Amino acid sequence: MKTMMIAALAVGGFLLAPVAVANADAQVEGSYATVAACEADGAGGQFTDGGAYANFYCQQGDDGLFYLFLTN
Repeated sequence: MKTMMIAALAVGGFLLAPVAVANADAQVEGSYATVAACEADGAGGQFTDGGAYANFYCQQGDDGLFYLFLTN
């Protein structure tokens, strides 16, 4: 019984511990052959993540393709 109470307190303390929220950019699924195609999708995109992302940028990956990232 004592062990169960200690375990319950430990789990409860873990769940109540403060959690840091990262403010990271989000990569959109897919890739683009040209930066122009990436920017066209970014400019015309409808991002429905509750308005969390207001801007976008395109970045070339190591594979030569361009990837669309959302940022705020």
